[in-house]
Amino acid sequence: MRIRIISEIQEFFAYKYQWDAIFNNQDYSFFQSFEFNYYSWITELSKNKLNRLCVISIINNELVSAIFPLYIDSKKRLRFINDRHADFCDALSNKKYDFENILSEISNQLKFDSVHFINLTKDSFLYHLYKENKSNNNLIKPFAKYSCLVIPEGIFPNNVLRYRSKQKTEFRRVKKKNTDKDHHILSKGDADFPISEIYQLKERMIELGLRKINFLDEDRLLLLKELYNSNRMLVSIVKNKSNTHAISFILRNENEYLFWIDMYDNAKMINIYNYILFIENISSENSVKINFGRGVYDYKIGNFKPEIKQLFAIYIYENQLQLSLFLFIDKIKGILKLIYKKFIK
Repeated sequence: MRIRIISEIQEFFAYKYQWDAIFNNQDYSFFQSFEFNYYSWITELSKNKLNRLCVISIINNELVSAIFPLYIDSKKRLRFINDRHADFCDALSNKKYDFENILSEISNQLKFDSVHFINLTKDSFLYHLYKENKSNNNLIKPFAKYSCLVIPEGIFPNNVLRYRSKQKTEFRRVKKKNTDKDHHILSKGDADFPISEIYQLKERMIELGLRKINFLDEDRLLLLKELYNSNRMLVSIVKNKSNTHAISFILRNENEYLFWIDMYDNAKMINIYNYILFIENISSENSVKINFGRGVYDYKIGNFKPEIKQLFAIYIYENQLQLSLFLFIDKIKGILKLIYKKFIK
């Protein structure tokens, strides 16, 4: 076994073939794809000069058998690339490796104070590894939740057996309210990235107070454009003549679709309408998995009744004292956040 650390962007780009070979061999989420990690680094994370690229590659018999898409941030934390915006994080691996041993071997080459792995599902490689190898200096804890729904091929919403007549009636009501609008699903093959519509709706959302002025900055828009142009992302859009009312950026991986970022104005139920039309279209000819992403939002849960699942985080420190200090500070931050939210309300 040989360990290689990729720290330069040229090396990163040259790894696409090996990366795709592992990614296509197993059931990974979109966020483990080469495109998401590569473009996240070059469009966003590399702009902070204190961030250091640190993709770890495991090589056996001259073949890449594992990739850990990591970087070291300005606080010297080893973490997944763009983990704040990746709904699911994990390593890519064809074999089972002891990551503690890998960390030990690379510690002389890399300087970091802690390891923060967030947004891990129960099926993830690292979750299983650390669940079986607990120690005093690492901790697995619940982090956030996500929701998803498997939809058989057919006519939505009749193809979802769990939906009662009340829910189906509500979907029809939402569609009826928006009969004056047009819905389109855009992909690289048939349309350019709709940048003018995005700017228009972004300004409208800020004007309405639905988002802050830094929403979808230029770096994030560049990332979205790169993902769209690499055919990893679709755009679901609702318009009425020259006005754009809703846009959803939807990541795709075979027959799985993830609603990642939503934009919408104050038209009634317009975001739900966009979801309904997209699901209706995409499930008409194939069974699909719709992932509503990280975060349990009432409007998604209440309308679509997806299955709610738990995500986890792994924290690793040099010793138990440092881990305890981190947990204490994290708890204080949580209390202050609750107080702030209560005060704002």
